[in-house]
Amino acid sequence: MLLENWDRQVLADQEETFGRSKGSGAPLGRSDEFDELPLDEYHGTSGPVIPLTAHSHLASHQENQGARMLRRAYNFTDGTDDFGHLDAGLFFVSIVNSPEQRFIPIQSKLAKSDKMNEYVRYESSSIFACPPGTTGEDDWWGRTLFEATA
Repeated sequence: MLLENWDRQVLADQEETFGRSKGSGAPLGRSDEFDELPLDEYHGTSGPVIPLTAHSHLASHQENQGARMLRRAYNFTDGTDDFGHLDAGLFFVSIVNSPEQRFIPIQSKLAKSDKMNEYVRYESSSIFACPPGTTGEDDWWGRTLFEATA
């Protein structure tokens, strides 16, 4: 994350970028972090409560045929680089059962229109297959990835 650029923005711009209140994490126009996004609500004639380019709007299940991700972000700070810029960012981890139906379409939408793109630089991406656990004594870990089912 380009934190120097982000930190120069006024609070209202930061909140519109995410579509959430910075203090509580609540969607704009709501009071609790876990409230549903009010995507169909408008500020009179000035536009939607959650801007169309807001990260939360573009990634929401309401805008992605119900697709959801179990996700978690981890902040990191590793001092400064040779130019005195903060070496910090975010590790984003998501778990989906179908990357081609859930992760890739949402990330593609974010890549095209997300206002947050002004403040982030993507360094890498990976997809890992995580098989389910075993079901019994005759089962082995990873079997569902390597054996065809009947």
